[in-house]
Amino acid sequence: MADSLDPALLLGVPELDRQHQDFFARSDALIHAIRHGASRHEVGRTLAYLRDYAKTHLSAEEALMRDLGYPGVQDHQREHGVFVRDFKALEAEYARDGASPSLILRVSSHLSGWLRQHIRKTDRELAAFLRRRQAP
Repeated sequence: MADSLDPALLLGVPELDRQHQDFFARSDALIHAIRHGASRHEVGRTLAYLRDYAKTHLSAEEALMRDLGYPGVQDHQREHGVFVRDFKALEAEYARDGASPSLILRVSSHLSGWLRQHIRKTDRELAAFLRRRQAP
């Protein structure tokens, strides 16, 4: 089963939707690699992607929220902080132990599970705020 972005998760904010689609494409690549026995190599690429995602997408989203005076910025940042903390633990385990089957499955699960939950609630609230600000 592919992990592609479900249209129900689209927020109607093109930049956020594009970044989320990229995130799910990375998750799809890892799932494909798991099915075809190439996950040991792909998990390293996935972790590198997540490192970049944390630096670019999350920090850009937080800057946007601060710039626009989004009232939920602190809660949103806390969720991002949990993602980064969990990611760093996975990355440290990968550096220490390599691409174990357990790690590969946890990375895959973390990718799709965290983002789905984050989009459904936290990012949806942000998107509604952004749309209200753009309304005439």
